[in-house]
Amino acid sequence: MQKILVISDSFDSLEKSKSALEEDLHVEVFGAFDLGGVQSQLNMRNFHIAIIDHAVTDDDAIAIVEFLKNSGMSFPVLIITDKIQLKYNGKLNMLQDIHVMVRPVSEKNVVGLTKKLLKARQVPKQNFRRFNTNQIAEVEDLASGNSLLTSMYNLSKGGAYCEFDSRNSTVAVGDLFRMKVFITDTNSEYTFSAKVVWTTPKGRFSGRYGCGFKFVNPKDVYRSQLSKV
Repeated sequence: MQKILVISDSFDSLEKSKSALEEDLHVEVFGAFDLGGVQSQLNMRNFHIAIIDHAVTDDDAIAIVEFLKNSGMSFPVLIITDKIQLKYNGKLNMLQDIHVMVRPVSEKNVVGLTKKLLKARQVPKQNFRRFNTNQIAEVEDLASGNSLLTSMYNLSKGGAYCEFDSRNSTVAVGDLFRMKVFITDTNSEYTFSAKVVWTTPKGRFSGRYGCGFKFVNPKDVYRSQLSKV
């Protein structure tokens, strides 16, 4: 059975969407209210579409969009909103597989578009297989040169998820790092260039500050550093 993830800023809206989608489309619908909930759902199951139902498409909503687009999964995202903050209009237009419905919009139209998107994507595609881990990694801030120890809980070919002590919560989206990971199974150490693509103040594994890293080409890191000189 196809699965839909509904992310809402309102319990009533989430329950209403859940009832309508399950009844009309005969799908399984799972809910989340924030970024931590979204991450938790993605760690447990694969989805065919995500629906973000926020009154205003603001910083919180865009953070969820960016997380979904960098999660290693490939499925369409439908945004249902009353208003989009002006600064995000261009960003949403540039992202692939992002569909926006601005209220007033009927429940019938929401269900209809969701049905079309489900038919277009019968099987969810995960770009990189993710591995659950629980090990220490070292990350070096390329701007300051400071090194931090972090607990890495998730690793794939495309990136990693780590949690830090609260005193290291200054790590922010866009920061560049050199990450050293020791893989005990192969007794080997690997070094990656990585960029922070999302953060959460309370990670789902230890409750500490969490960061999603995307591995990037060292040449891109070099160009980024040159642009700041």
